Amino acid sequence: MTRVQFVDSEHGFAAGTAEEDATSRLWRTADGGRTWASFPIEEGMREATFSFADEKNGWAIGPSECNQAGGDVLCGRMTILRTEDGGRSWRGQWTVADPRAGGDAEIQAVDRDTAFVRVRSAIGKTTDGGKTWLDASIENAEEAAPYHISFADAATGYAVGRLGTECPDPGLVPSDFDADCRAAVWKTKDGGRSWTLQRRAPKLGGEWTPAAVQFVDAGKGFALFVNPETRGSLLYATDNGGVRWKLRSDKLPGIRPYPAKLAFVSPRVGYVPLRTGAGPVEGGLMKTTDGGSTFVKLEDPRLVSVEDADFLDPQTGWIVAMTPDRPGSTLLLGTKDGGASWTDFTPR
Repeated sequence: MTRVQFVDSEHGFAAGTAEEDATSRLWRTADGGRTWASFPIEEGMREATFSFADEKNGWAIGPSECNQAGGDVLCGRMTILRTEDGGRSWRGQWTVADPRAGGDAEIQAVDRDTAFVRVRSAIGKTTDGGKTWLDASIENAEEAAPYHISFADAATGYAVGRLGTECPDPGLVPSDFDADCRAAVWKTKDGGRSWTLQRRAPKLGGEWTPAAVQFVDAGKGFALFVNPETRGSLLYATDNGGVRWKLRSDKLPGIRPYPAKLAFVSPRVGYVPLRTGAGPVEGGLMKTTDGGSTFVKLEDPRLVSVEDADFLDPQTGWIVAMTPDRPGSTLLLGTKDGGASWTDFTPR
């Protein structure tokens, strides 16, 4: 499993693969994780990511038409799928030939009619349940490269990325210190029809790469930047919709282990899963109760590498974690006490 999302305490979803089949699958529970049903998302789709608005309505996006070539997997198409029955069945809504199709995509369901998708630097949206998809990309496409998006509602959204004519791919450092490349934050207040560069966002050079952005409401949010050279990180927060940003922490690991995402449930309480990547380092799950100023690492021998996390409230959440003695498999763990103890809900 690679991703988990619960829409309430009973209904949850996880995506990944099973055994030797590389096709992405979805697991669904309607009883809080005690039992699971499994469904293929679409034959041939790999590395799918998903987002549900409720227990029935959701979207998935991923590369398809994949073939093995010289030890590498090459995919030729990106596809968006829609489900209205909790993942039991899917239908295609949008597809495009893409020789660079891969895992650099994300999708966020705002409600049953509205969703936003990012494929590399392109952003799209639907407001009619996916019958039509419209371009919602940031203007100045030659220089603007959003890496992550977060929408607080159907109108208000944010993106973090890089801006410049000499920016490398995500996670890489410009070859020249003086290269035309810098970290950037954008905001939309009209559902992606227009974007505004946040002029008072953190002033960081191109060696800093945006790792995550999350807004818990239209005004309060967080942005995380990491530095591949120093392995450091900088977590910034805003409480007024990006007008002002404040550095909250420089203590989180930036590279190896890698912060997988930001999982804040309020302006004060949040979690950051750390995955090991190729290792040999130890990841885990970090928790803050003061808005990111300080973090503690939650102690559990199963939290070696945490791939994803989803919390409904400060106490209730689920994580996908690498099985400590079987790195090729994962566990699905849940907590009802803010991470003090964990229950194994892995589908069997």
